[in-house]
Amino acid sequence: MIRGVMIMSSSIFKQLDSFFMKIIKLLFFVAGIIIVAIMLLITVATISRYAFGRSMAWATEIAAYSLLFITFLGGPFLARYGGHVNVDIFPNLLKGKSSNLLNLLNSFLSFVVCSLISWYAINATIDAYVNKLMIVSFIDTPRYILIATVALGFVLMAISYLKIIFDYIYKLTK
Repeated sequence: MIRGVMIMSSSIFKQLDSFFMKIIKLLFFVAGIIIVAIMLLITVATISRYAFGRSMAWATEIAAYSLLFITFLGGPFLARYGGHVNVDIFPNLLKGKSSNLLNLLNSFLSFVVCSLISWYAINATIDAYVNKLMIVSFIDTPRYILIATVALGFVLMAISYLKIIFDYIYKLTK
């Protein structure tokens, strides 16, 4: 009975993980599209300014917002595959279970930090939405959209680190 439950929960976990991976790969792909779009937008804005004397001041603001989207849409993918910048002096010195234990601790701390930032970002998003806060500039942007991007990115990074934690626990118990 217990073995059947473990197999079923493992199957459900694998399906959830597969679904989650599809989401973060899609967001990573969207981040790549945004990079190309910004590159084209800035090119057009530069040509417009110097060739035709027409300024597209809003293009700089769009590019700045897009950098936020790129960062937090691509972050969960990088977290999942270890693409974030890290110092690997100690993991390179350690071998076997010691290395896995250190990586487990690192992943746990990353999970806690991402979870805390997620909590505050979700609360800030709700506050900005309820109070109808705007960023007033060339484009009047609702603040909650930008903060929600931060919240989404950190929630997905926390989930990525949670998966990594389970992987290291499995390696240590093997």
